[in-house]
Formats: sequence, C-alpha cells, structure tokens
Amino acid sequence: MLGLAIHARRKNLKVSQEQLAEMIGVHRNYVGTIERGEQNLTIETLVRFADTFDCKPSELLDEAGL
Repeated sequence: MLGLAIHARRKNLKVSQEQLAEMIGVHRNYVGTIERGEQNLTIETLVRFADTFDCKPSELLDEAGL
C-alpha cells in the first residue's frame, strides 16, 4: 500500500519514475519496485520520498493505511 501512495504522489508531481529516482538519489528501477510493492524501503528512503513530496513520512504512511 505504501507503494501505491508513493505512486499517487509521483503522478501528482507529474514526474517519471526516472525523474523521481534522480530527485531522491536512487536507481530508477528501485522506484518501480517500491511502487509495485516488490521491495521494502528503509526509513531513510521513506524520508527522502517525503522530503521530495513536501510532506511528513507519517503522511505517506497514513495514506497507505499503515
């Protein structure tokens, strides 16, 4: 569910997975695996996503129902 929340936020920003990956400093394939729920992410990466989306990590977790 967290991957879906990240996907929705990315779409709202109107950026590609590759652009988002560049913004947070990870490989573009990693963003795809996160969005599809195939891989877990670290707290550090969650914070990077949140910073990029201009929100708190807890907001992403809430959107994911976690």
